[in-house]
Amino acid sequence: MKSLASIAILAASLAVSASASVINFEDQPAGPTNFAATSGAHTLVYTVGALTVTFTGGVILTNETAQSTDNSNVYATCDICGGPTSFTNPLTVTFSAPVQNFQIDILNALAGNYTMADNNGHSLNFNLATTGGSLATEGFAASGTVVTIDYTSAPTAWDFAIDNVLFNQPLTSSVPEPASIFTLGTGLLLLIGVGLRRRFQN
Repeated sequence: MKSLASIAILAASLAVSASASVINFEDQPAGPTNFAATSGAHTLVYTVGALTVTFTGGVILTNETAQSTDNSNVYATCDICGGPTSFTNPLTVTFSAPVQNFQIDILNALAGNYTMADNNGHSLNFNLATTGGSLATEGFAASGTVVTIDYTSAPTAWDFAIDNVLFNQPLTSSVPEPASIFTLGTGLLLLIGVGLRRRFQN
């Protein structure tokens, strides 16, 4: 019976963690606290299993000035911050192979409208109501090889940072995919079966 319970728990956990990948930039050297102290945009390249992930248009900032939401490394871009002019809107994340789902924390951002989109026709529009110190988790069912994060309210005046970039994992704020629902359901049914069997044996 213990083995059945273990299988059920394993099946349920696989529904959540299969092929999970997240990048939080904490492996990068600490950056300055403001854009003016940087030399401009830096391309970051990560290897996650067989996948290459490339970030372009931003720079690592650490304990960013006037930021109260994340006292760590973030990948940030700005056109109104007195720094170099090489930062871009949108930020771009490029994958060496298609991914399933894409989610970020977006923070210390200007209030207004944002769009995340992939090169396969999927997108998400969202709004941040507060300027500075904001933090929101946003994700969508991406399936392409390129994802852009774009401030659309004022395309020539932007300031935002991203962190905790998640892909190939069910979104934390969405309905699970059918395969995940099936695996989770199977695990739950096994747990119920174990419980009923114990009850009838007593």
